[in-house]
Amino acid sequence: MTGRLRASGLLLAAAVAVAGCTGAGATPSPTAVPTSVVGPPAVSTAAPTSPPASVPASPSAGTTQTDWGEIRDALPAGFPLPPGAEPSDLAEGPYSGAFTTTTPAAGAAAAIEAGLRDAGWIDVNSSGPTEAGEVTIDAIGAAAGCRARVSVRPLGGLTAIVVLYGAACP
Repeated sequence: MTGRLRASGLLLAAAVAVAGCTGAGATPSPTAVPTSVVGPPAVSTAAPTSPPASVPASPSAGTTQTDWGEIRDALPAGFPLPPGAEPSDLAEGPYSGAFTTTTPAAGAAAAIEAGLRDAGWIDVNSSGPTEAGEVTIDAIGAAAGCRARVSVRPLGGLTAIVVLYGAACP
């Protein structure tokens, strides 16, 4: 909780500093906050009672070109995640969504796989675990060209989940 309060305080201080730099009546432009200011993701110690809702994609959500292909910059509501998954700011490249959970990697991967199948994804396959414990899930959706890739890996006492959600998906 202390880390979350510290990060909130730093973000508030950065927002006040940015607001103070704009002239009267001027509209401040969005400013990215460096991830080094935010710090490590907060860890919830509460026992999860149900899966969290994913961050919904806004109608104006953009897309980003990656080595894997073009992805949406946000996940749609209801993308299947394991119980207790919380949004996280993980360092690896662009992604549609990044989360951490206390669920072990194998259990998190199994929950995501089952959730994708239950949500009507046509072809869901996983590979791994690798020597480092990472499991990769590749899924093909019903819409033409729709696909997703989910990487699940141990991260200290947590499990990291990184989702690439194809731009052709609804």
